[in-house]
Amino acid sequence: MPVWALVVSACTVTPERASVEPSLPDQFVHAGEQAAPDLWWQAWPQQELGPLIEQAFSDNPGLAQTQARLGAAQASLASSQAELFPSLSASAEVSDGFADSTAQHSTRIGLAAAYEVDLWGRVRNQRAASLLEAQATEQDLRAAEISLSASVASLWFQIGAARERLDLIRIDRRNYETTLSLIETRYRQGQLSAGNVLQQRQLLESTRASEASAVSELAVLRHALSETLGGDWQEDWNGAKNWQVPPMPYTGVAARSVMRRPDVEQAWLRVLAADHSVGAAIAARFPQLDLSLSATSNNAGALDVFDQWIGSMAASLLGPIFDGGARRAEVERQRAILDQRIAEFRAQTLLAFREVQDALVNDRALQQRVASLLEQQRLSDAAVQSLLVQLRHGASDFPSLLDAQISFSAVKRDLLSARQQLVENRITLYRALAGPLPQQEDINA
Repeated sequence: MPVWALVVSACTVTPERASVEPSLPDQFVHAGEQAAPDLWWQAWPQQELGPLIEQAFSDNPGLAQTQARLGAAQASLASSQAELFPSLSASAEVSDGFADSTAQHSTRIGLAAAYEVDLWGRVRNQRAASLLEAQATEQDLRAAEISLSASVASLWFQIGAARERLDLIRIDRRNYETTLSLIETRYRQGQLSAGNVLQQRQLLESTRASEASAVSELAVLRHALSETLGGDWQEDWNGAKNWQVPPMPYTGVAARSVMRRPDVEQAWLRVLAADHSVGAAIAARFPQLDLSLSATSNNAGALDVFDQWIGSMAASLLGPIFDGGARRAEVERQRAILDQRIAEFRAQTLLAFREVQDALVNDRALQQRVASLLEQQRLSDAAVQSLLVQLRHGASDFPSLLDAQISFSAVKRDLLSARQQLVENRITLYRALAGPLPQQEDINA
C-alpha cells in the first residue's frame, strides 16, 4: 500500500457499533407470551386484515414514493460503480473541401480512454457510501411497510369502534324515547313535574346530536382507510367485528429486539455511509492520478482509414496547492455529518426501546381499566333497571333515574374507548417489535 494511502486510512476509523450503541436493560419491563409471526398481523383473529394490508402494499401512494426513492438510490449506486472502470469514447469526422479547384476529402476516426487510478480510496469510499445509502433507503421502505400495515389495522379497528359507538348511541336513543313515554304518562297522572319531562327530552336531544357526530366520524374513518388503500372507496366497511386480541408478543432480549427493527438498522447504515464519505473527503485532498489513452486515424481515403493509426498514452497527476481551505472544510463538514448520524442512531435506538416499554406498561394498565369498566357497566345497568321498575310502580325518584341513565351511557362508551385503546396499543406493541417483513417472493417460496 502506498505511503499516502496509509495516511488516509489512518485518518478514518470505522466506528464499532457496540461502541456507539446506547446502554439498554437486558429485558423489557414485561415479558410476552409467544413469538409474533413474521407477518405480525397474522397473529390477530381478524382475517380481514391480511387482504387489506396486501392491498395497501400494492396501491398506497406513500409507499410508492418510498419505492421510487429506493430506485433512485440504486441508480445512484450504479453511477458510483461506473467510476471504478475506465471510460471509452469514440469520435468520427468526415470533411470535404476545395484547394486550387481540387476537391479534398478526409476521414478522421478517434478512440479515447480515461481512467482515474484510485490511489487514496476516494472512488471506493464514494461507492461504499452510495451502496450503504441504498441499503438504508431499502430499510426505510421496510419500516414504511410496517408502519403502513399498522395504520391499516388501526383504521380497521377504529371503524369497528365507531360503528359500535353509533349502535350504542342508537340503543340509548330508543331507550330514552321509551323512558320519555313513561315519564310523560306519569306527568299526566300528576306524579312527575314538567321539569322532569323537559330533562328527559333534553337528554334525548343530546343523544340525537351524538348520533349525528358518530355518523360523521364513521364516514371520515372510512375515507381515511380508502385513502390508505390507494383509493378503494367503499362506504360499507364495518371494521372489526370483535375486540379479541392476540396474546402478548414475546419481547426477548431488549437490545436484540430493538436492533432488528428496520428504522434502527437504517440509522446504523447511514452512520457507515457517513464514515465512508469522510474517507472520500480526506482522499480528495491528495493528488489525483489520471491515465489516458488515445488513438486516431486520419486518411484521405475512406477505404484505408483504419490502416494508419497514431496512438498516445499520458499520465497526469493533479494535486491541490491552494484552495482557500475548501477541501479541509469539506472534511470537517463530513465529520460533523458523521457525528450527527451517530447521534441519530443512538436516538432512534432509545426511541425504539421506549416504544416497546411504553406499550408494555400501557397494555397492563388498559387491561385493568377494561376489567374495571366491565364491572361498572354491570352495576350501572342494574341501577337503571332497578330505578325503571320503581318508576313503573309509581315511585317518583326521577333525578336518580336521570343520573343513572347518563352514567350508564358514559360507562358503555368509556368501555368501548378503553377496548379500542387496548387493541391499538397491542398493535403498537406488535409494530414496535416487528423486524423486516418477508418479501413476496419469500412468502410464496
